[in-house]
Amino acid sequence: MIKKVAAATAVLSLTATVLVGCASGKLNTQDTCDYVNEQVAIKQLLQKSEDVSEDLIAGDMKGYSLVIDEYSGILTDAAEKTKDKKLAKALHATAEQSNQVSAVMAEGTSSNVAQTDQKLTALEDQDTSEETEYLGIKCPELESFS
Repeated sequence: MIKKVAAATAVLSLTATVLVGCASGKLNTQDTCDYVNEQVAIKQLLQKSEDVSEDLIAGDMKGYSLVIDEYSGILTDAAEKTKDKKLAKALHATAEQSNQVSAVMAEGTSSNVAQTDQKLTALEDQDTSEETEYLGIKCPELESFS
């Protein structure tokens, strides 16, 4: 219940911020970070990820892959809305990484868990780009699904 109230309050806060900052048409860095988290709340991605957690444990990763796809879309949308060009690049880079994780997970089944896990580990082991590090610095409270 508290999360729903907090999410509604955050949405109202963002709406007011967007209306006030409408002159530039773009969000500042903090508003962009808030926008991502608010979209995650609005689309109930935390609940959706929890709903598919049993399937994920059983090896069926397709449901979680869909959550990651939605999250990636939010990141891409936020990248288009921000006036922070470096943050936009970071959001696009993170969305691309999320898309790669989603593609691997979409093929994950209980019969190929080991192979899927290896592929996901290989993606995690890739060097973290400067852009994604920037996202972590500018948006330390950002929700994450990959």
